Amino acid sequence: MDEKHIAVVTEAGNSLGKKFANILLEQGYEVILAACHDSFVQLSRDEPQRSYDLVEIDFTSCASMNDLKEKISTSYGKLDLLINNAEVVNGFGQKIDQLNIDDVREVYEINLFSVIRIIQLLKPLLEKGENPKIINITSSLGDINKMKDEDFCYSNYCLTAYSTSKAALNLFTHLQCKEFKPSKINIYGFDPVAMKNCTYNSVAISDGVKDEFISLVR
Repeated sequence: MDEKHIAVVTEAGNSLGKKFANILLEQGYEVILAACHDSFVQLSRDEPQRSYDLVEIDFTSCASMNDLKEKISTSYGKLDLLINNAEVVNGFGQKIDQLNIDDVREVYEINLFSVIRIIQLLKPLLEKGENPKIINITSSLGDINKMKDEDFCYSNYCLTAYSTSKAALNLFTHLQCKEFKPSKINIYGFDPVAMKNCTYNSVAISDGVKDEFISLVR
């Protein structure tokens, strides 16, 4: 990468943000990791000596997200890559009678609405990048065809809020891909979790998944 490219990675507690940030640093990016409060505190504690720029953000606050935009604009003047990785999950195993609408709303606020909001906000800075890209981190639990497949290891998982928010994110990504097609912005959906042997999702990124991610950001 000849010139320094600028990336923003969002993080809300799945521990993947740090992994993406470090991969991007290896690829020559300057990286801003925007983490919500609990993740910010944990990352500050775990990585006091870090090469990425860690900033605290409230994904439900327009003012906080505007502060992020101003920081990028003032410090870098452009944005080349946006990784929408922030996500939350709750309500594991809950049936319809157990669902709390406020909990569902909380998941959608981070997993979908904050993605829409941050793309709206940072689009002008992405347009100043040479080959700008957006990567929305999704999940197989939001893939309707996989969830219909009884042989799929997570087809019987009851994560209503999470799964439907990721399904909505997948469709949003598809629609944005069509919208951005005439422009220089490219947008992708990416599932980073290798579900080997149908065990519980791990935040470990295997070499094959890492290589696929690198092919998208180069």
